[in-house]
Amino acid sequence: MRRLLGLTVLAFAVGLGAVVGYRMSAEAMAVVVGVVCGVLASIPMSLLILIVSRRMMDRQHYEERYEPRREYPPVVVVNPGGVQQLPPLSLPTSPAPLPTMREFKIIGEDE
Repeated sequence: MRRLLGLTVLAFAVGLGAVVGYRMSAEAMAVVVGVVCGVLASIPMSLLILIVSRRMMDRQHYEERYEPRREYPPVVVVNPGGVQQLPPLSLPTSPAPLPTMREFKIIGEDE
């Protein structure tokens, strides 16, 4: 029963592909072929990323389970004693001049 169902699905897929293939334009067929080739080209890289990430997870699991944790002593920072004196603030004797209004010249406008 499974073989019959599998063969039926396969025959349907091949028939549908043939009908769609005959009705497609050359540009549409090129797009479909490009998508299929792109997906097939990405499979090896995806598998490589999966293998590397799995190894990293296994290594972390092993280190957490079998290697003892290294506890580092706390770091204490001691500032030098004494209070530092800041220089006195010097205020300006006259206020700063106000900015002047800028004049813009528009090109093409009558003067």
